[in-house]
Amino acid sequence: MRILIVEDEVFIALDLEMQLMDLGHEVVGIAACRATAIELARAQAPDLALVDLHLARQTSGAEAAAVMRADLGIPSIIVSGSLHELTEVDIAAIAPVAMLGKPFSPVKLHAAVQRVAQNATLRAEGTE
Repeated sequence: MRILIVEDEVFIALDLEMQLMDLGHEVVGIAACRATAIELARAQAPDLALVDLHLARQTSGAEAAAVMRADLGIPSIIVSGSLHELTEVDIAAIAPVAMLGKPFSPVKLHAAVQRVAQNATLRAEGTE
């Protein structure tokens, strides 16, 4: 899968990138703020975005994920230590495929990404 990482903490972003690459996925970019996330999503058309809620420049990962979902059809996995801040309205707008509270294990990340990959495969097989 082609995955966009939306995370402003450099070391966390690089760790996520290595984990995803070790699982055989392609990381199409790392965005630290809302505007860059949306710009990269439009340019790279990833299959999935991993999105933190608090981004650089005091921007919102929830807003970025909602725009990616509504405008570009890109699903998100929310990866944040602030899941409790999400409202029902946020969750409805984002429609996340998973929400992982930080810190999370590589096993949980792998399981969430695999679930998305399997769903994409099933959808592709159903349209053929």
